[in-house]
Amino acid sequence: MKITQTTFSTVHGEPTQSPRRVESNHTPSGPNLPALLLQPHTPLALMLFGHGAGTPMRAPLMHQMAEALAHHRIATVRYDYPYSHRLQDGYTEDLIDPLETLLATTRAAIQAARALAPDLPFFLGGRSMSGQVMSLLLAHEPCPHVPVPTLFIQGARDPEYSDLNELQSVIDQRRSQPVRGEPGRSPRRPVSNHTLHVIKDADHSFNLPPHSPKTQQHAIEEAASATATWIQIQL
Repeated sequence: MKITQTTFSTVHGEPTQSPRRVESNHTPSGPNLPALLLQPHTPLALMLFGHGAGTPMRAPLMHQMAEALAHHRIATVRYDYPYSHRLQDGYTEDLIDPLETLLATTRAAIQAARALAPDLPFFLGGRSMSGQVMSLLLAHEPCPHVPVPTLFIQGARDPEYSDLNELQSVIDQRRSQPVRGEPGRSPRRPVSNHTLHVIKDADHSFNLPPHSPKTQQHAIEEAASATATWIQIQL
């Protein structure tokens, strides 16, 4: 899962006093596509949360992660791609939409998310494939005042998708580079701009081995806690 801050907004007015679940529609191309807002009491921030290649926005893992983030006062907007509704028949790589469609959907989802909670600080987060899509979108179409601090959350048992040593090396290289910040942001306190959090024994879906004293839910809660802590540092 990759989470990238996109702006340092200020919360205005009174926060929502009760959890709300809102369905919206955005139309990057073709039929309307759903976006699902889960907003907790007094949210600290809003995160657009894209799903992995084989897990649509209503998949149990996505729901559990959104609930865990809400426990830490992080609102989320989940969204689907055009191909997502076909995942009910089983996942194969040829189902995935072309990259341009994935990018167009993400652009529309960003607009929908901002409209649902315009006063909250805004972050981009994506599991697996969506993390890659958001990275490509920001690389080619940087938003105004994007300071690009980035959090990577990775299972320790996920060599197929990420070599931890290689990932850490890339992060170390990026730490040595200057980071663009919002004009007027105080330079006195250094921010942890590029961070890797490894979940011990977790695989790509945060599953743990049978002999582990912990469960997938423990791993999900650890990911949510690490995310909320990192967001609070950025704010």
